[in-house]
Amino acid sequence: MKRRDAVKHILAGAALPLISSCGVDRLLNPSFASSAFGAATLIGAGDLHATSAALARRTRTAGLVRAVLDRDPAARAFMVGDLTHTGSLTEHLQYYDPTWGVFKDRTLFCMGNHDSEYSGKTGAGYNTYTQAPRYYAENLGSWRIYSLNCSPASHGGADPAEQTAWLRADLAANRDKQIAAMFHYPMFSSVCVYHTQLTGHPNDMTWKAKVGPWWRLLQDAGCEFALSGHAHRYERLQPMGADGIVTTAGIRQFVVGTAGVMLRDIVPPAHPASEKIVMKHGVLRFDLLPDRYSWTFTDEFGAVRDQGSQTARRVVA
Repeated sequence: MKRRDAVKHILAGAALPLISSCGVDRLLNPSFASSAFGAATLIGAGDLHATSAALARRTRTAGLVRAVLDRDPAARAFMVGDLTHTGSLTEHLQYYDPTWGVFKDRTLFCMGNHDSEYSGKTGAGYNTYTQAPRYYAENLGSWRIYSLNCSPASHGGADPAEQTAWLRADLAANRDKQIAAMFHYPMFSSVCVYHTQLTGHPNDMTWKAKVGPWWRLLQDAGCEFALSGHAHRYERLQPMGADGIVTTAGIRQFVVGTAGVMLRDIVPPAHPASEKIVMKHGVLRFDLLPDRYSWTFTDEFGAVRDQGSQTARRVVA
């Protein structure tokens, strides 16, 4: 299918035809029979940076997500920030809405720095378009997914102290759920070439001062994994505590800034806890069960680039 025809398919609300490959088969049909065990599905990415450029990339990644959502009415999408490049409402309506916006009402959002700091520094475009709470949690099967806001209240985000207090209380009230979290800035990632060249010193694209307090609360509550964008690549790291020490009692960080923006490579060596880095655009799918979860990262052309599963640290009823 030609690109213009694929775009017309999305605008018409039809599911995109996918490239025939074993990768797409695995994306639509995970390695274990999840439906037989009542698994919930979460699929998405971050950093679309939707402008007039890169239409083909965001059309393809949106098509992968849409195919899974069409197959499973209970599945949810996620977008971990930087929906557009300037954060303006015009960009949301012209460039995000025709592709990833087709399933906006089934998407869990969190705010990125481009959403809050680049168009008047108010976050008005993002907040008006998504209508998402500044921070919130949503149940998905036996899991509770937390969406936290890295942007300050002055830029349309949320007050850190207020947000942390809410998180502490909500975690305490939901001990019967498995836990995952999403926030734009990763707690851990490998050093980014672009910012090293730009500033003359390494920058790993993280914001530990902001994310660290959340990480400690989430870890104490048994959080299994965290989703972030900001660093323009796919990266999976080993579970770590807030101190950066690898531990089975820690949280696994996934960085998935791969929805459409130009990718940025790393400066070797990678983070010592990094398990997998993929410099491809694509989407990340999770299948969530009461006692475990699995993941599949599929590139924009349907090839599986990373997959695995993890037994949960605790079992919920």
